[in-house]
Parts: sequence; structure tokens; C-alpha cells
Amino acid sequence: MSQPVKIALILALAALPLLEIGLLIRLGQLLGIWWLAAIIIGTAILGTYVIRRVGLRVFERALSRLGSDREGFSPLFDGFLQVLAGLLLIFPGVIADAFGLLLLIPQVRDIVIRTGLLKLVTLFHYQAEVSREAFRAQSDAPSPTEDDGIVIEGEYERVSERPLYPGKAVQPRRHRS
Repeated sequence: MSQPVKIALILALAALPLLEIGLLIRLGQLLGIWWLAAIIIGTAILGTYVIRRVGLRVFERALSRLGSDREGFSPLFDGFLQVLAGLLLIFPGVIADAFGLLLLIPQVRDIVIRTGLLKLVTLFHYQAEVSREAFRAQSDAPSPTEDDGIVIEGEYERVSERPLYPGKAVQPRRHRS
């Protein structure tokens, strides 16, 4: 990631809580405090329900599909996105709730999975190509046996073979019956 993108991402993440607070204050003024509290509590309950419903079942199902040589990443990402939706619904805030509600829609999750997997595959392919090039460049370098012949000598002792208490014979403990 380039430096300007990193700075923009940090600024966006820093501004998000301020936007959430501002929107909560504005909604509190428009709807009233009791309706706002009901919405916050309702979305938190919905989020915990989603996490409980999805839970480990989706991940277990995805792992079983991975073991059977079928396409198993899509259900794994789908389950991850459902858990993420639940977490976003638990956090108080209008923006987080909106993203959480969007991720509850299966078609939106499918779009996120397709675009995310495509980017992941592209990134993996790019990293594999870079690794191959680095390996080729490294193979042109002289091997360790072709260097100037420096040898470092040393001694070693296996600690596991050394007695714990030299000069004393250690007797095993006997349990009293």
C-alpha cells in the first residue's frame, strides 16, 4: 500500500467515530432519546442473534467442504461476513449498523465474496510471481560453499544429557499407600 493510501485510511478510521457520534446526536434530536435507545438496543439484539445463529456451524461446514476437495472458501467467507455483520450491529452507531444490515443481505455478501476473492487471487498470483523472481535472482548469487572459506568453530554440550545434580544419585519418589 502506498503512503498516501495509508494516511487516507488512518484519517478515515479516525474520523469514523466522530461521524458516528455526530449522527447519533442528530438522530437523538430528530427521533428522541427513547426511540434512539430502542434502535441501538434492537440492533445489538439482532447482532447477537446473528452471531449465535451463524456461530461455529458455518465454519464447521466450510472446513468439512475443504476436506472433501470441494469449493470451501466461499462458505467460509460467507460465514465470516455474517459474523462481521453481527459484530457491526452490536456496536452502537448508525454507520456500523448500516454496513451490518447490508451484510445480512445474501446478494450483497455474494458481491463482496466475488470481488474479495478475485482481489485475493490476484494478490496471491502477484506475490507468487514476485517470489519466483526473487528465487531466480537469489539462485544467480554464489552459494554458501563458494564464499571466501571462513569457518567458525565451536563446542557444544547437550543439556539433556547433563545430570541435574552432579555427584548425587536421584532416587525416584515413592508414593505412600
